Amino acid sequence: MAKPHLNIQELGRRIKKHDEEAFRILYIEYFSNLRHYAMRYLYDWDEAENLVQEAYFTLWCNLDKYDGERNIIAYLLTYVKNACLKYIRNLKIQDNNQDKIIEAMLFSNITDEEPNEELQHRLNEILSQLPEKQKEVLLKHVVERKTIPDIAKELNIAESSVKTHYKRAIALLRKNLCFILFGL
Repeated sequence: MAKPHLNIQELGRRIKKHDEEAFRILYIEYFSNLRHYAMRYLYDWDEAENLVQEAYFTLWCNLDKYDGERNIIAYLLTYVKNACLKYIRNLKIQDNNQDKIIEAMLFSNITDEEPNEELQHRLNEILSQLPEKQKEVLLKHVVERKTIPDIAKELNIAESSVKTHYKRAIALLRKNLCFILFGL
């Protein structure tokens, strides 16, 4: 059976009136897309999911602040984007978060400018230094947007192994991105 076309404006008005069914529809229909959007900034599925959950929770708990005539998807996108940027700014990592910001930029397709050719070349160099499994896991998780369990099943390895490969790849990437930023 075909899914009926959703009228976003009507959905927003219904949610403004605390219509739980409309909110459920919004959640079911758009959660995955919002998580992918957050992933463009964070490239961390768990954190992206947490931020999107927080966006829905905040919307529902603060419906008095939501203008029912505003596009509810645009509202959630703005919330998620701001939450992602805040998350990146608040990270307590080396070099005042610059490596995390560069990583987010590299793995997102939302920059207005063409990527710096030298930066892109250096990223390709770093990726070529990764052991094959680490590189494969990193690309499947970040680029193909696959979950840890899906990658484990596809590669026929334990989820803990996938997590280890991913963490090691990210650690090497961060270490080398520091060199890119500061020309060390």
